[in-house]
Amino acid sequence: MSTKPRMAVVGTSHWHHKFYRETLARDADVVAYSDPSQAKIDEVRELYGDTGHLDWHDLLDGKLNLDGVIILARHDQMKDVALAFIDKGVPIILEKPGGLNADEVGEIRAAAEVKSVPIGVAFIQRAGHTKKQLDALGAIDYATFLFHSGPPERYINQSPWALEHKHAGGGAFINLAVHYIDLFLEATGATTLTVQAQAQYRLSSAYDVEDRLTALLTTPEGVSAVVEVGYAFPSSPEIRYLSYSARGENGYLEISGTCNIKVTKTTGESTTVNENVDAGPLTTIFIESAVAGVRSGFDGLAGIADLHRTMQIVDAAYASAKTGEAVTVKIS
Repeated sequence: MSTKPRMAVVGTSHWHHKFYRETLARDADVVAYSDPSQAKIDEVRELYGDTGHLDWHDLLDGKLNLDGVIILARHDQMKDVALAFIDKGVPIILEKPGGLNADEVGEIRAAAEVKSVPIGVAFIQRAGHTKKQLDALGAIDYATFLFHSGPPERYINQSPWALEHKHAGGGAFINLAVHYIDLFLEATGATTLTVQAQAQYRLSSAYDVEDRLTALLTTPEGVSAVVEVGYAFPSSPEIRYLSYSARGENGYLEISGTCNIKVTKTTGESTTVNENVDAGPLTTIFIESAVAGVRSGFDGLAGIADLHRTMQIVDAAYASAKTGEAVTVKIS
C-alpha cells in the first residue's frame, strides 16, 4: 500500500500546473483532478491516470480520503473552492492570489483559522537566492523589484480568463507583484504601508486588465520599495526581464536578468556569483516542500495570513492607480 499523500488537483489548465505536475505525479498519489476543459484533462491523463473530472465539486467526495488538495482554480473561483475544502477539513496548497481581492482571501483565512485547516501558499521567492540575499543585507533602506513577462497573449491558449478582470481581479500586478510585496513585508515587518501606484493598458487594450503597474511602497519610517511588473516582454525563449536591487545596513545588492548576484559591502568590497533566480526551479522547490508537509501543517512555508497581508497591499495599489492618490494601509 502506498504511503504517499493522497492528493487532488483543482485546475490543471493553470499556467503554473506545468511546474507542479511532475512532482505531484512522483511524490503523491493524485487520486482525483479537475478542469472545466476536457482537453486539459486529457493532457495529464498519462501522468495522473483516469481520475479526471470536469466539475471540481466531484473532488469533495469523502470516499477519496484526501490528505490534501492543490487549488489552481480561476481567481474568481478560488474562494469558493478553498472554503469547500476547508469545510471538509482538507489541507490546502494554494496558488496565489487566492481570490479576487483581500476580502475574499480574508474569508479563507478566517475559515481556515476556525477549522484549524493548514494552508501552504505558493510564495516561491521565499525559497530562492533573492530572499537569502535580502536577509543577508540586514535592515533594508530601499529596494527595487522590476519583473516583466509577457506578452499578454501568452495566456490565451492556457488560461484566457487571466486577461478578464471579472475572472482574474486584475492583470500583471495581482499575478506577479505578490511575490515582491511578500519579500518586502518579510524584510521590513511593516504593519503600515503607504502605496502610490500607476497602471498602464497600452499593450492590453484588447483586454480589461493592466499590462504594467508601478507601485511605491513606503513604511512610516521611510523605508521604501518600488515594485514594477508587467506583460511587456515579447514571446521569446528568455521568457522574462528582471532586475532587483536593495540597499541595507550591510551593503548593496544587485540581481540581473542573467542571474548575476552582486553584493557590495559597506566597506566597498564587491563579490559576484551566478545563481538561478527564475520561477521554474523555485516552483519545483515549493511544491516538493508542500507535498512533503501536507500531513504536518506545511511547516516553514508561507501561509494564508501571509497571503492576506500581501493582498491588502495589492488592493491598495489598484485603488491608488484608479484615483491617482496615495493609499495608506494598516495591515491586519
